[in-house]
Amino acid sequence: MVRSILLSVSAALLLAAASTTAMAATTHWEFVDANQPQTKEFQPACGKQLRGVYEDLSIYAVPEECIIKSSMLPAEHMYSQLIVLERQHLEGDTPQDILDWNNSVQEAVADFATDDLVEESTGNQLPYSIFRGRRKFCRFTTVDLPDTQPKYRVLIGSNCAASEVPDLIDVLPSNTEILPVRTEGFVTPLAGLPSDHPIVLKSKNLKHRKSLQAVVDQVDVKTLEQDVTWLSGEATGSPFITRSSTSKQSHEVAAWLKSQFESYGCDTVELMSYQSRFGPNVICTFKGTEYPDEHVILGAHHDSRGSFLNPRAPGADDDGSGTSMLLQVARIIKANNLTFGRTFVISAFSGEEQGLFGSAALAKKLKSQGTTITMMVQGDMLAYRKPGEPIQVAFPARYHTAELSSLLHNVTELYVPEAVVGITGACCSDHQSFWEAGYPATAFFERNGPIADPKYHNSGDLVYREGYDFAQLRASTQAMLASAFEVAEAKLK
Repeated sequence: MVRSILLSVSAALLLAAASTTAMAATTHWEFVDANQPQTKEFQPACGKQLRGVYEDLSIYAVPEECIIKSSMLPAEHMYSQLIVLERQHLEGDTPQDILDWNNSVQEAVADFATDDLVEESTGNQLPYSIFRGRRKFCRFTTVDLPDTQPKYRVLIGSNCAASEVPDLIDVLPSNTEILPVRTEGFVTPLAGLPSDHPIVLKSKNLKHRKSLQAVVDQVDVKTLEQDVTWLSGEATGSPFITRSSTSKQSHEVAAWLKSQFESYGCDTVELMSYQSRFGPNVICTFKGTEYPDEHVILGAHHDSRGSFLNPRAPGADDDGSGTSMLLQVARIIKANNLTFGRTFVISAFSGEEQGLFGSAALAKKLKSQGTTITMMVQGDMLAYRKPGEPIQVAFPARYHTAELSSLLHNVTELYVPEAVVGITGACCSDHQSFWEAGYPATAFFERNGPIADPKYHNSGDLVYREGYDFAQLRASTQAMLASAFEVAEAKLK
């Protein structure tokens, strides 16, 4: 597969091929220290640092004191973060759909432009757009992958702070996922698990248990419906119109979730604030009795996204379904007075739609504290079933820990035999933040293959519509509960 080096205006972030051979063969950009004689392509002070790996691209950063020799634009004027825009595959996609998406992204970025950036030394116009932010300029440029690659991705460079990203997502095509490349520290995705890791050992000794099946069978459609319709605003008395991360109601949703988790007997419930414009993460913890320093995290995101310029963002499937799954698991723990060998954490994240911000904040915090995470598993979009298709459970094709996905595949087949288990190309939910941090992580999704929900990222993402299926949601919840309870070592009668 052909690889290339692409430039993004963002802390002079250089996107390059994984090998230095490929880099040397394709790059037309030179980074040099602005304060030193410009005699070498890469001076020591301008050495690159690996920041992330996204499929066939390795992403590097260079220090802010470096400049781009080809344009001589000082890097200090284009700092902050890189944003990767991922085009989510939808059922029935055609080559024209891919082209239309690329054009839509180009137009969306152009909508942010208020001026052209002109190089002072030459007067030449540079290929960047400028968006005048609250108190700063934000520079964007779109870059396609080479013609030899499917054009599924566009890269956006920006000197805006992360808090400005939500403004951009509002004008992007609906099937766009934002993946900021972490600008602090190194990204070290987990390559594999050692032979003595609990996940590997569990895989070798996995067997069906009637006691766990009895708990799995307690997953209740009626309470799932009550929770998800309250979150989507469809239940009588629900105050929620939107769960957008930047809305006032994101804080109100978090407060409601906190009260629910407290009623289910969590040892602690924390509202984790990490960015002033976003609602907080909601974190419920059950302390482990045998291995309290080993953590199992079950996650979903409580924020949602609606149609462009539509104030309603009900997010019944994305991700009210996952959030209702979390509440159902906590309810069953309370009903059975369960305890766990490992510390069991239920986390409802915010900021997922804007780029996995809530989960990234938690993963960074736990990493800095040296926390041991045995497993992190995310539930995102669990309730849509395309008419005529069977109940399904799918695991990610990328950004996941293979041994963990394999274990949970087997757990699902043991405890939810009616579900057809497979793989999906849908990606980029909160588990990736933990995978990037070197923790075992994977995700559950509602369907094998690409996204089929026609109301994906749409204000019509409601419960009471064709395709929203509580049998599908119940099966997904059962599979996730069984998986979490197996690895967390639930104490069953």
